[in-house]
Amino acid sequence: MKILIVSHTYIASINRIKWQILANKYNNLDLKILIPKTWSATLFNISAGNLKKDNLNNCEFIALDTRNAGNEVLYSYKFLDLFKILKNFKPDIVYVEQGDNAFSYFQLILLSKLLRLKTKFIFFTWVNWQHKWSLKYKLFWSFVERFNLKNSCGAIVGNTEAEKILRAKNFLKPIEVLPQLGVNESYFKPEGHPGLISGSGHFKIGFIGRIVKEKGVFDLVKAFSLIDHKDNWKLIFIGDGKEKENLIKFVKSNNLQNSIDFLPAMPHENIGKYLNQFDIFVLPSYDIPGWKEQFGHVLIEAMACKIAVIGSTGGNITQVVKDSGLIFKQGDVSDLAEKLKTLMFDEKLRNYFAHKGFENFKNNFSYDFITEKTYFFWKKFL
Repeated sequence: MKILIVSHTYIASINRIKWQILANKYNNLDLKILIPKTWSATLFNISAGNLKKDNLNNCEFIALDTRNAGNEVLYSYKFLDLFKILKNFKPDIVYVEQGDNAFSYFQLILLSKLLRLKTKFIFFTWVNWQHKWSLKYKLFWSFVERFNLKNSCGAIVGNTEAEKILRAKNFLKPIEVLPQLGVNESYFKPEGHPGLISGSGHFKIGFIGRIVKEKGVFDLVKAFSLIDHKDNWKLIFIGDGKEKENLIKFVKSNNLQNSIDFLPAMPHENIGKYLNQFDIFVLPSYDIPGWKEQFGHVLIEAMACKIAVIGSTGGNITQVVKDSGLIFKQGDVSDLAEKLKTLMFDEKLRNYFAHKGFENFKNNFSYDFITEKTYFFWKKFL
Protein backbone atom coordinates (compact mmCIF):
# COMPACT_ATOMS: atom_id res chain seq x y z
CA MET A 1 0.00 0.00 0.00
CA LYS A 2 1.83 3.08 -1.26
CA ILE A 3 0.81 6.37 0.36
CA LEU A 4 2.07 9.82 -0.61
CA ILE A 5 1.52 12.23 2.29
CA VAL A 6 1.83 15.99 1.81
CA SER A 7 1.85 18.41 4.74
CA HIS A 8 3.92 21.27 6.13
CA THR A 9 3.27 19.90 9.64
CA TYR A 10 6.14 17.42 9.45
CA ILE A 11 8.77 20.04 8.83
CA ALA A 12 8.88 19.95 12.66
CA SER A 13 10.81 16.80 13.52
CA ILE A 14 8.84 16.26 16.74
CA ASN A 15 5.74 15.47 14.63
CA ARG A 16 7.37 12.89 12.35
CA ILE A 17 6.88 10.18 14.94
CA LYS A 18 3.27 9.84 13.71
CA TRP A 19 4.35 8.27 10.43
CA GLN A 20 7.21 6.32 12.02
CA ILE A 21 4.74 4.66 14.38
CA LEU A 22 2.36 3.90 11.51
CA ALA A 23 5.15 2.46 9.33
CA ASN A 24 6.42 0.25 12.17
CA LYS A 25 2.92 -0.97 12.94
CA TYR A 26 1.98 -1.98 9.37
CA ASN A 27 4.85 -3.36 7.29
CA ASN A 28 2.65 -3.51 4.16
CA LEU A 29 2.86 0.28 3.98
CA ASP A 30 5.28 2.29 1.88
CA LEU A 31 5.10 5.93 2.98
CA LYS A 32 6.61 8.99 1.36
CA ILE A 33 6.04 12.28 3.17
CA LEU A 34 6.58 15.52 1.23
CA ILE A 35 7.31 18.67 3.22
CA PRO A 36 8.55 22.17 2.36
CA LYS A 37 12.23 22.90 2.98
CA THR A 38 11.28 25.94 5.05
CA TRP A 39 8.11 27.30 6.67
CA SER A 40 7.24 30.64 8.25
CA ALA A 41 5.19 29.83 11.36
CA THR A 42 3.46 32.29 13.71
CA LEU A 43 6.37 32.53 16.12
CA PHE A 44 9.29 30.80 14.40
CA ASN A 45 10.77 30.18 10.96
CA ILE A 46 11.35 26.44 10.62
CA SER A 47 13.70 24.46 8.39
CA ALA A 48 13.35 20.77 7.56
CA GLY A 49 16.85 19.96 8.78
CA ASN A 50 18.32 16.46 8.64
CA LEU A 51 15.63 14.09 7.36
CA LYS A 52 17.78 10.96 7.05
CA LYS A 53 17.76 10.37 10.80
CA ASP A 54 13.96 10.06 10.72
CA ASN A 55 13.67 7.80 7.66
CA LEU A 56 12.78 4.12 7.95
CA ASN A 57 12.83 1.36 5.34
CA ASN A 58 9.16 2.01 4.54
CA CYS A 59 8.89 5.67 5.59
CA GLU A 60 10.79 8.41 3.76
CA PHE A 61 10.62 12.16 4.41
CA ILE A 62 11.36 14.36 1.39
CA ALA A 63 11.85 18.16 1.56
CA LEU A 64 11.16 20.20 -1.57
CA ASP A 65 11.36 23.84 -2.62
CA THR A 66 8.03 25.68 -2.45
CA ARG A 67 6.44 29.01 -3.23
CA ASN A 68 4.40 30.96 -0.65
CA ALA A 69 5.75 28.85 2.22
CA GLY A 70 3.87 29.79 5.38
CA ASN A 71 0.42 29.90 3.75
CA GLU A 72 -1.40 26.56 3.92
CA VAL A 73 -3.80 27.39 1.10
CA LEU A 74 -1.50 29.21 -1.31
CA TYR A 75 1.77 27.35 -0.99
CA SER A 76 2.80 25.15 -3.91
CA TYR A 77 5.55 22.81 -5.06
CA LYS A 78 7.37 22.87 -8.38
CA PHE A 79 5.26 20.93 -10.85
CA LEU A 80 8.29 19.06 -12.21
CA ASP A 81 9.29 17.85 -8.71
CA LEU A 82 5.78 16.52 -8.07
CA PHE A 83 5.57 15.01 -11.55
CA LYS A 84 8.76 12.98 -11.02
CA ILE A 85 7.67 11.71 -7.61
CA LEU A 86 4.19 10.73 -8.80
CA LYS A 87 5.53 9.03 -11.94
CA ASN A 88 8.14 6.99 -10.07
CA PHE A 89 6.18 6.20 -6.90
CA LYS A 90 2.69 5.68 -8.39
CA PRO A 91 0.90 6.02 -5.03
CA ASP A 92 -2.30 4.15 -4.25
CA ILE A 93 -3.41 7.10 -2.11
CA VAL A 94 -2.41 10.75 -2.00
CA TYR A 95 -3.20 12.14 1.45
CA VAL A 96 -2.86 15.93 1.80
CA GLU A 97 -3.17 17.60 5.21
CA GLN A 98 -3.68 21.17 3.99
CA GLY A 99 -7.46 21.53 3.69
CA ASP A 100 -9.93 21.09 0.87
CA ASN A 101 -8.96 24.29 -0.96
CA ALA A 102 -5.17 23.91 -0.86
CA PHE A 103 -3.35 24.60 -4.11
CA SER A 104 -0.81 21.85 -3.33
CA TYR A 105 -3.70 19.36 -3.25
CA PHE A 106 -4.96 20.72 -6.59
CA GLN A 107 -1.47 20.23 -8.07
CA LEU A 108 -1.28 16.60 -7.00
CA ILE A 109 -4.74 15.70 -8.29
CA LEU A 110 -4.14 17.41 -11.62
CA LEU A 111 -0.74 15.79 -12.20
CA SER A 112 -2.01 12.35 -11.19
CA LYS A 113 -4.77 12.66 -13.75
CA LEU A 114 -2.31 13.75 -16.45
CA LEU A 115 -0.23 10.67 -15.63
CA ARG A 116 -3.41 8.53 -15.70
CA LEU A 117 -2.68 7.08 -12.28
CA LYS A 118 -5.35 5.11 -10.44
CA THR A 119 -4.67 7.07 -7.30
CA LYS A 120 -7.27 7.82 -4.61
CA PHE A 121 -7.28 11.28 -3.03
CA ILE A 122 -8.00 12.04 0.64
CA PHE A 123 -7.50 15.31 2.53
CA PHE A 124 -7.41 16.53 6.11
CA THR A 125 -8.88 19.80 7.40
CA TRP A 126 -9.21 21.56 10.76
CA VAL A 127 -11.27 24.49 9.49
CA ASN A 128 -14.29 24.94 11.78
CA TRP A 129 -15.49 28.41 10.74
CA GLN A 130 -17.02 29.89 7.60
CA HIS A 131 -14.62 32.05 5.61
CA LYS A 132 -15.70 35.34 4.09
CA TRP A 133 -14.05 35.16 0.71
CA SER A 134 -13.10 38.08 -1.52
CA LEU A 135 -14.25 38.33 -5.13
CA LYS A 136 -10.78 37.21 -6.21
CA TYR A 137 -11.21 34.03 -4.20
CA LYS A 138 -14.66 33.34 -5.58
CA LEU A 139 -13.41 33.64 -9.16
CA PHE A 140 -10.47 31.23 -8.83
CA TRP A 141 -10.07 29.56 -5.45
CA SER A 142 -13.65 28.37 -5.30
CA PHE A 143 -12.91 26.49 -8.54
CA VAL A 144 -9.86 24.89 -6.88
CA GLU A 145 -11.98 23.88 -3.90
CA ARG A 146 -14.74 22.36 -6.04
CA PHE A 147 -12.15 20.49 -8.13
CA ASN A 148 -10.48 19.10 -5.01
CA LEU A 149 -13.74 18.04 -3.39
CA LYS A 150 -15.06 16.43 -6.56
CA ASN A 151 -11.93 14.29 -6.93
CA SER A 152 -11.62 13.31 -3.26
CA CYS A 153 -12.88 9.92 -2.11
CA GLY A 154 -12.93 10.85 1.58
CA ALA A 155 -11.70 13.22 4.26
CA ILE A 156 -10.34 13.22 7.78
CA VAL A 157 -11.38 16.23 9.87
CA GLY A 158 -10.02 17.46 13.18
CA ASN A 159 -13.40 18.30 14.72
CA THR A 160 -17.14 17.83 14.21
CA GLU A 161 -17.70 21.44 13.12
CA ALA A 162 -15.31 20.88 10.21
CA GLU A 163 -17.40 17.85 9.26
CA LYS A 164 -20.57 19.97 9.26
CA ILE A 165 -18.94 22.57 7.02
CA LEU A 166 -17.92 19.91 4.50
CA ARG A 167 -21.42 18.43 4.51
CA ALA A 168 -22.82 21.93 3.90
CA LYS A 169 -20.63 22.02 0.77
CA ASN A 170 -22.46 18.87 -0.35
CA PHE A 171 -19.43 16.66 0.26
CA LEU A 172 -21.20 13.34 0.77
CA LYS A 173 -18.22 11.01 0.81
CA PRO A 174 -16.88 9.25 3.95
CA ILE A 175 -15.51 11.48 6.71
CA GLU A 176 -13.51 10.40 9.76
CA VAL A 177 -13.32 12.76 12.76
CA LEU A 178 -9.79 12.41 14.09
CA PRO A 179 -7.08 14.84 15.23
CA GLN A 180 -4.14 15.37 12.92
CA LEU A 181 -1.54 14.90 15.65
CA GLY A 182 -1.20 13.04 18.90
CA VAL A 183 1.54 13.64 21.44
CA ASN A 184 5.19 12.66 21.20
CA GLU A 185 5.59 10.86 24.52
CA SER A 186 9.36 11.18 24.41
CA TYR A 187 8.83 14.86 25.22
CA PHE A 188 5.44 14.91 26.97
CA LYS A 189 5.19 12.58 29.94
CA PRO A 190 4.66 12.96 33.68
CA GLU A 191 7.96 13.97 35.30
CA GLY A 192 9.26 16.74 37.48
CA HIS A 193 11.65 19.46 36.32
CA PRO A 194 12.30 21.49 39.49
CA GLY A 195 13.70 24.97 39.14
CA LEU A 196 12.72 25.68 35.55
CA ILE A 197 10.20 28.31 36.65
CA SER A 198 10.85 30.75 39.48
CA GLY A 199 8.64 30.63 42.53
CA SER A 200 9.77 27.63 44.54
CA GLY A 201 7.08 26.64 47.02
CA HIS A 202 4.30 28.10 44.89
CA PHE A 203 1.56 26.19 43.14
CA LYS A 204 1.35 27.15 39.48
CA ILE A 205 -1.40 27.82 36.94
CA GLY A 206 -0.14 27.84 33.37
CA PHE A 207 -1.04 29.06 29.90
CA ILE A 208 1.02 28.24 26.80
CA GLY A 209 0.27 29.71 23.38
CA ARG A 210 -0.09 32.88 21.37
CA ILE A 211 -0.57 35.99 23.50
CA VAL A 212 -3.57 37.43 21.66
CA LYS A 213 -6.99 38.51 22.94
CA GLU A 214 -8.96 35.62 21.45
CA LYS A 215 -6.86 33.15 23.44
CA GLY A 216 -8.58 34.56 26.53
CA VAL A 217 -5.38 35.71 28.22
CA PHE A 218 -6.91 38.92 29.60
CA ASP A 219 -9.87 36.93 30.91
CA LEU A 220 -7.46 34.61 32.70
CA VAL A 221 -5.72 37.52 34.44
CA LYS A 222 -9.07 39.05 35.42
CA ALA A 223 -10.30 35.72 36.81
CA PHE A 224 -7.08 35.20 38.76
CA SER A 225 -7.41 38.69 40.25
CA LEU A 226 -10.86 37.81 41.66
CA ILE A 227 -9.52 34.96 43.78
CA ASP A 228 -8.71 35.57 47.45
CA HIS A 229 -6.06 33.73 49.48
CA LYS A 230 -3.87 32.96 46.49
CA ASP A 231 -0.52 34.03 47.97
CA ASN A 232 1.00 30.59 47.42
CA TRP A 233 -0.13 30.47 43.77
CA LYS A 234 1.48 31.87 40.63
CA LEU A 235 0.09 32.34 37.13
CA ILE A 236 2.59 31.67 34.33
CA PHE A 237 2.25 32.72 30.68
CA ILE A 238 4.55 31.06 28.14
CA GLY A 239 4.44 32.46 24.62
CA ASP A 240 4.63 35.58 22.50
CA GLY A 241 2.17 37.58 20.45
CA LYS A 242 0.95 41.03 19.54
CA GLU A 243 -0.82 41.56 22.88
CA LYS A 244 2.02 40.50 25.15
CA GLU A 245 3.18 44.02 26.05
CA ASN A 246 -0.42 45.11 26.67
CA LEU A 247 -0.99 42.07 28.86
CA ILE A 248 2.11 42.84 30.92
CA LYS A 249 0.88 46.43 31.38
CA PHE A 250 -2.56 45.11 32.38
CA VAL A 251 -0.97 42.85 35.00
CA LYS A 252 1.00 45.78 36.45
CA SER A 253 -2.06 48.05 36.47
CA ASN A 254 -3.79 45.45 38.65
CA ASN A 255 -0.76 45.13 40.97
CA LEU A 256 -0.37 41.44 40.09
CA GLN A 257 3.23 41.55 38.89
CA ASN A 258 4.44 39.57 41.91
CA SER A 259 1.94 36.80 41.21
CA ILE A 260 2.15 36.55 37.41
CA ASP A 261 5.25 35.70 35.38
CA PHE A 262 5.95 35.70 31.65
CA LEU A 263 8.27 33.44 29.69
CA PRO A 264 9.03 33.69 25.95
CA ALA A 265 7.87 31.27 23.28
CA MET A 266 10.13 28.25 23.05
CA PRO A 267 10.76 25.26 20.77
CA HIS A 268 8.03 22.63 20.92
CA GLU A 269 10.50 20.05 22.21
CA ASN A 270 10.96 22.07 25.42
CA ILE A 271 7.28 22.60 26.26
CA GLY A 272 6.79 19.30 28.11
CA LYS A 273 9.41 20.22 30.72
CA TYR A 274 7.52 23.41 31.53
CA LEU A 275 4.08 21.80 31.49
CA ASN A 276 5.34 19.50 34.23
CA GLN A 277 5.90 22.58 36.42
CA PHE A 278 2.18 23.38 36.42
CA ASP A 279 -0.51 22.18 38.82
CA ILE A 280 -3.30 23.46 36.56
CA PHE A 281 -3.31 24.25 32.84
CA VAL A 282 -5.90 26.66 31.41
CA LEU A 283 -6.98 27.25 27.80
CA PRO A 284 -9.49 30.16 27.98
CA SER A 285 -9.96 30.82 24.22
CA TYR A 286 -13.14 32.39 22.86
CA ASP A 287 -14.62 32.46 19.35
CA ILE A 288 -14.24 35.53 17.12
CA PRO A 289 -15.35 36.08 13.51
CA GLY A 290 -12.94 34.15 11.31
CA TRP A 291 -11.35 32.05 14.06
CA LYS A 292 -12.20 29.38 16.62
CA GLU A 293 -10.00 27.04 18.59
CA GLN A 294 -9.68 24.15 16.14
CA PHE A 295 -8.51 21.61 18.68
CA GLY A 296 -6.40 22.99 21.49
CA HIS A 297 -3.47 20.62 21.06
CA VAL A 298 -1.69 21.87 24.16
CA LEU A 299 -4.58 20.44 26.20
CA ILE A 300 -3.70 16.87 25.26
CA GLU A 301 -0.03 17.63 25.89
CA ALA A 302 -0.97 18.77 29.41
CA MET A 303 -3.08 15.63 29.87
CA ALA A 304 -0.13 13.48 28.73
CA CYS A 305 1.89 15.12 31.54
CA LYS A 306 -0.91 14.39 34.08
CA ILE A 307 -1.76 18.06 34.59
CA ALA A 308 -5.35 18.99 35.53
CA VAL A 309 -6.93 21.14 32.81
CA ILE A 310 -9.57 23.86 32.57
CA GLY A 311 -10.98 24.81 29.18
CA SER A 312 -13.59 27.16 27.79
CA THR A 313 -16.61 26.34 25.64
CA GLY A 314 -14.80 27.99 22.71
CA GLY A 315 -14.26 26.13 19.46
CA ASN A 316 -13.47 22.44 19.81
CA ILE A 317 -12.21 22.55 23.41
CA THR A 318 -15.13 20.72 25.02
CA GLN A 319 -14.74 17.81 22.57
CA VAL A 320 -11.13 17.45 23.69
CA VAL A 321 -11.60 17.85 27.44
CA LYS A 322 -14.83 15.82 27.65
CA ASP A 323 -15.32 14.88 31.34
CA SER A 324 -11.61 14.85 32.15
CA GLY A 325 -11.35 18.50 33.26
CA LEU A 326 -13.42 21.55 34.12
CA ILE A 327 -15.22 23.67 31.51
CA PHE A 328 -16.31 27.32 31.84
CA LYS A 329 -18.47 29.44 29.56
CA GLN A 330 -16.22 31.25 27.08
CA GLY A 331 -15.77 34.92 27.91
CA ASP A 332 -17.31 34.52 31.39
CA VAL A 333 -14.64 35.73 33.81
CA SER A 334 -16.68 34.90 36.93
CA ASP A 335 -17.23 31.34 35.77
CA LEU A 336 -13.53 30.94 35.04
CA ALA A 337 -12.67 32.29 38.50
CA GLU A 338 -15.01 29.74 40.10
CA LYS A 339 -13.43 26.88 38.15
CA LEU A 340 -9.96 28.08 39.12
CA LYS A 341 -10.92 28.24 42.80
CA THR A 342 -12.45 24.77 42.62
CA LEU A 343 -9.15 23.23 41.53
CA MET A 344 -6.76 25.56 43.37
CA PHE A 345 -8.12 24.71 46.80
CA ASP A 346 -8.91 21.02 46.29
CA GLU A 347 -5.76 18.97 45.78
CA LYS A 348 -7.69 15.70 45.70
CA LEU A 349 -9.83 16.98 42.81
CA ARG A 350 -6.73 18.22 40.97
CA ASN A 351 -5.21 14.77 41.22
CA TYR A 352 -8.46 13.18 40.09
CA PHE A 353 -8.60 15.28 36.92
CA ALA A 354 -4.87 14.82 36.31
CA HIS A 355 -5.39 11.05 36.16
CA LYS A 356 -8.70 11.36 34.30
CA GLY A 357 -7.05 13.56 31.67
CA PHE A 358 -4.16 11.11 31.25
CA GLU A 359 -6.68 8.33 30.67
CA ASN A 360 -8.53 10.51 28.12
CA PHE A 361 -5.25 11.16 26.30
CA LYS A 362 -4.29 7.48 26.17
CA ASN A 363 -7.72 6.35 24.96
CA ASN A 364 -8.44 9.07 22.39
CA PHE A 365 -5.36 11.08 21.44
CA SER A 366 -2.30 8.82 21.53
CA TYR A 367 -0.43 8.13 18.30
CA ASP A 368 -1.28 4.44 18.62
CA PHE A 369 -4.97 5.35 18.46
CA ILE A 370 -4.63 7.99 15.71
CA THR A 371 -2.42 5.92 13.40
CA GLU A 372 -4.66 2.87 13.66
CA LYS A 373 -7.78 4.88 12.81
CA THR A 374 -5.96 6.57 9.90
CA TYR A 375 -4.76 3.25 8.48
CA PHE A 376 -8.18 1.61 8.49
CA PHE A 377 -9.80 4.71 7.01
CA TRP A 378 -7.34 4.56 4.11
CA LYS A 379 -8.00 0.85 3.63
CA LYS A 380 -11.67 1.54 2.92
CA PHE A 381 -10.75 2.94 -0.47
CA LEU A 382 -8.43 0.17 -1.71
